Amino acid sequence: MSMAERRSGSVAAFAIEYAAVTERVALRVAPFGGAGVPERAYPLAMETLRQELDAMPFCGRVAILREERLDEKGEIQSLVASPGTLKLGDTLGTADPDQGEVDLAVEPIEGLTLLSRGQQGSIAAIAAAPRGTMLKTPDMYMSKLIVGPNSRGRIDIDAPVSENVNAIAEGYGRRPSEITVAVLERERHEDLVEQIRATGARIQLRQEGDLTPAIAVGLRGAGLHAIMGIGGAPEGILAAAVMRCLGGEMQAKMWPTQRSQVEKLREYGLDDPEKKLTMDDLVRSTDVVFAATGITSGEILNGVRYFRGGGRTHSVVMSTEPRMVRFMDTIHALEPEAGTQGFQL
Repeated sequence: MSMAERRSGSVAAFAIEYAAVTERVALRVAPFGGAGVPERAYPLAMETLRQELDAMPFCGRVAILREERLDEKGEIQSLVASPGTLKLGDTLGTADPDQGEVDLAVEPIEGLTLLSRGQQGSIAAIAAAPRGTMLKTPDMYMSKLIVGPNSRGRIDIDAPVSENVNAIAEGYGRRPSEITVAVLERERHEDLVEQIRATGARIQLRQEGDLTPAIAVGLRGAGLHAIMGIGGAPEGILAAAVMRCLGGEMQAKMWPTQRSQVEKLREYGLDDPEKKLTMDDLVRSTDVVFAATGITSGEILNGVRYFRGGGRTHSVVMSTEPRMVRFMDTIHALEPEAGTQGFQL
């Protein structure tokens, strides 16, 4: 990317740099795979994101960030308790804001439980768009319907499940029995799973995460055709950025579970919790970048692999201007970091 292109103001000017940031996060936290200490891995990922993004020659603001999670006991755990970690509203980078500000949606570790258990599918991810173009949402649940380019313009989150499944299948020129829908394996989705299966469509039950299946839905030949169900709102905005880049479509509705969350939505300007959110609500800009690096191996990205004196990462970076998807297989020279389980770049 030339300096002239960087000065043009396109978010894509730093596409490769965003991928380099997620690579560094993955390299730092991959040694925690299977260690059962998510409370150590996540702060390190956030600290690494802050350090790397703050050194970039841009002006970025953290607009989307998951600040809490349910631990394996079902209890709420803060993810921003440690000093030095990212917080919503943080401004990062070395550039003057007058040169143009960027909103950042960050997922330091999607699949934190997967990483903790040493299971497949954890990634580090970043999405970027011009300031003010990503929907600001509280850290709560969101109902989502995500499809690839073939089914864009055919779905309606307010329609019955059977109508959407049939519309998605028609977009591919297939029968419902020839498409696969990803759903998080949660008790709240039992009825949804029954409705999808009643159409003849196949189900891919997933333990955790929206972003890897969103990438799979948007890429041809990945074997996944839609995502349905309720998951985290911050991850939903990142998934919408993926759909912007890949030409797919996402519709959503906020899913408050407590009256206090309804009040919180109003504070964010979302007065109607039942409002159908379209791509123009979720990520309004057509200048979007998304980057992700595998931490543990999954169906789209390989996990970090170490060898004597180095490591190897597998990343994807995509943008809308220009419209491109690039997979990056990168070898890094590393040294053990004293006193930690990680490595120093």
